[in-house]
Formats: sequence, structure tokens, C-alpha cells
Amino acid sequence: MSFPGRKPLPLLEDLPLRSEDPPLSAWGLWENDQLGSLNYLTDEVVLKAAKDELQTGTRVGLNLPMDFIVPALLGRVGFSKHIHNKAPRVINDDIVTFNTQCSSQWDSFRHFAYQAEGKFYNGVTQDDIHKDSNTTANGLDAWASRGIAGRGVFIDYFDWAQEHGIQYDALTAHPIPIGHVKQIIAEKSIHIRQGDILFMRTGYVQAYAKLTPDEREELSKKRGSPGLGQGKETTQWLWDSQFAAVAADSVAFEVSPPVDPQYHLHPILLSGWGTPIGELFDLEALSVTCKKLKRWTFFMTSAPLNYTGAVASPPNALALF
Repeated sequence: MSFPGRKPLPLLEDLPLRSEDPPLSAWGLWENDQLGSLNYLTDEVVLKAAKDELQTGTRVGLNLPMDFIVPALLGRVGFSKHIHNKAPRVINDDIVTFNTQCSSQWDSFRHFAYQAEGKFYNGVTQDDIHKDSNTTANGLDAWASRGIAGRGVFIDYFDWAQEHGIQYDALTAHPIPIGHVKQIIAEKSIHIRQGDILFMRTGYVQAYAKLTPDEREELSKKRGSPGLGQGKETTQWLWDSQFAAVAADSVAFEVSPPVDPQYHLHPILLSGWGTPIGELFDLEALSVTCKKLKRWTFFMTSAPLNYTGAVASPPNALALF
């Protein structure tokens, strides 16, 4: 399948495309650089996904409550709400404030740069982003204007690990071997398509839900969560798979802190390839539904917040079967 506006896909070892660009970057690969790998979600690809996946009408929300993570993690500002009584008329309004990364979220290409080079996707800098509060460079504007829709692929690593006697604390830094992910894909007879949206369940949300308020307070002071273990093989697999986006129920999708900083996926995915990263998605009901239906693919939709220059957004996401 050809994708309009994309140069021929190079090999991973051919990256960066230009010698002066950061390691493993693919700047200039897409004509529409505001979409990055979301360019894969053409009308043709989305239509095929809908025809293949929409069979029962079952719908599953993939969003945690905005006030689920309390206190907020990583030193962020948490969610707050005020129900405004507009007396004397019998009317109520909501007034809410929140960091767009305080719960389920998409990271945009202006979130996490190549740290040594100080460059975001396609060479955008902090000066480019901060010179004007209305600049849209690498923001979510282009995503919001068309939404995100396509074929979701579910890797339920947490359940698979339990079945195979692999025990780990889902609230700490547990690196998930890419070999295990490939084994799950083989066992479930999942066929990865170019442009799929990858979802991976690590068990973080399930474990967090069981914590007491005091335990949540203590966790908020720590850094560490499960996710894909970094490394050349992991990076190679992600590049070859050419996902439109990736997401997990953990804090960073990849294991945090990284076990192999050379292959830290945040700068590679966001700033190198233009691949959106989803974090803290609610995949609990999805796990139950996939097991019930014995299906590991589905149609997925997401409507990010639409405002100028967004760094991140709640996903407003649904899985449909």
C-alpha cells in the first residue's frame, strides 16, 4: 500500500535521513509533518479497519477519569473542579483546571525533545514553540482537526505474564522484553498491519486502583513504571511495524527510568519519527472484552482537545468491536 506524501521507507540503519540530524530521526519523511506517522491513517486505511473490525457494536471507553490519579504524578498539577451555581436561576456550570497529562493522555511532538540537541520533531526548538503562545508547530492542532481513527491492536502483557508465572510489581520499573511481545503476537495469531495503533497493558492502572490514599501520596514522589524495555531490537521492531501511534496503561509507555538510554523511546518516537505516545490509558475493560470476544484487534477512535498549540490532550478514546 502506498501512502501519499511519504518518501520510500528507509531501513533503520539508514537513519538519520540527514547526517546533521539527531540519531535515529526520520525528519522529512512525511510531507505533512504535523501528522507524522498519523499520515498512515488515510481514508482507505480507516475504511478498511472499520469494515474489518466493526462486527458487534460493543464499545469500550479507554479513558481514565480525569480525577483518578491523585495526587498527580511527576510533579504535575492535578485535576480540580468547581460546580458553579448560577443562582438565582436554577443552572449549573462546570469550571475545571488540569494539566493535560494528569490522567489518560496523548503526547504531542512538542512534548519531549532530543535532550542533547534541544530539537523536537523536524528540528522545532523551544524558541519556535515559546516565541508566540499561538504557534502551532508540532502541536495537536492537525490531529484534532481530523481525529485519530484506525485499527487498534491489543497486547495484554500483564495477563500473559501472570499466565506464564512472571511476577512483577506493576508500579515499579519493569522492562517488558520485546521477545515476550512477539511471543504474545504469535500465540494470539495477531497480524500487525502498517498503520495499526498499538495498545499494551502492563497492569499499572489495575495496581494503582488498589492503593490507599497514603500509598498514592507516596507513589507520587517516586519515578518508575513498567513498559517496553528499550534496546536496539525493540526500536527495530517498532520501526519495522510502522505503527500510527502507540499507547499503554503505564506512565511512559516504555519502562521508566530507561534501561538503555541510547534507545530512549520518547525522543525517538516523538521527536525522531513523529509517532504519538499514549500514556495511562484505561485498558482494564478492554482486557475483559478482548478475552470475552477472543479478539485482539478493534476499531479505535480518539478526539483530542482542539486548541491552539496543545502539548498533550486527554484522548477521548473508544474501542469498537
